[in-house]
Amino acid sequence: MLHVQKSGEQVRLPLPEGSFGAQPVIIDRGGGGVAVLVDDRTLVTTDEAFSSSQVMAIPDLFDAADHERRLTAGGIARQTSQGAWAVVLTDPVTFQNARTIAELRFDDAAPVWERSALLDGNEYPMAGGRTSTAPDGVRAPTVADVIDVAGTRFVAAQGSDTASMLKYGADFFTLAELDSAGHVVRRVYEASGWKKQPGKHGIRARFTSDGVSAILTPVFRTGEWTGRQRIVRLVDGQAEEISPIRGAAGFVVADMRGDQAVLASDDALLFAETPD
Repeated sequence: MLHVQKSGEQVRLPLPEGSFGAQPVIIDRGGGGVAVLVDDRTLVTTDEAFSSSQVMAIPDLFDAADHERRLTAGGIARQTSQGAWAVVLTDPVTFQNARTIAELRFDDAAPVWERSALLDGNEYPMAGGRTSTAPDGVRAPTVADVIDVAGTRFVAAQGSDTASMLKYGADFFTLAELDSAGHVVRRVYEASGWKKQPGKHGIRARFTSDGVSAILTPVFRTGEWTGRQRIVRLVDGQAEEISPIRGAAGFVVADMRGDQAVLASDDALLFAETPD
């Protein structure tokens, strides 16, 4: 893990190797330091200065006897309104399909999985086939990101299965507000019917760290977006195209907070400020 300060100073923290298929998840605990989920059973904690670290084991989320282990899908964990951390986990076998939303809580500094849930496939315009099912045959969409804002949960569902989205195109994308039971109460932004349209379609999504918007990135350069990103406000669903940034060819916007933006390419990060 690499900690980059505004001055450009960098601090590196080696991480243990996680389980095959798992992607690290960063948990920013503010004054409590930073933690990284290497996989669903291993957590690395460090102080705010990255001067020391500790590797901690996490009890299994599911009964070990049922062999239904999930793996971390990468990204950033978001703090929930109840003080836990929302983490997206993959299916136990099909690593690419991230469908489970789990919550991790620190109980007297010890990490404990608290609960997990799938989105209700009946509430999303799913048009996938056999690959649209989670364990036990439950229809559930894949999850790109989840965030709680002032007690309200928002989720980005990016289709029936990830493999199809990356190769053939997705069947839908939904940015939704959920109630306390995880059901859709408002569709902030939605696109569907792609299987009946020419070309390949798909959208990746990531909520901004300030909880104001979602950054939508098209997977393909076909369609009306022609490969350009858009930012959608959660409060009213207003979408705006993100203009190309001069001198940042090959980079895409990864996060925004106020007038600050983080851009990413395949092998680099760029920190920028946006004009008023």
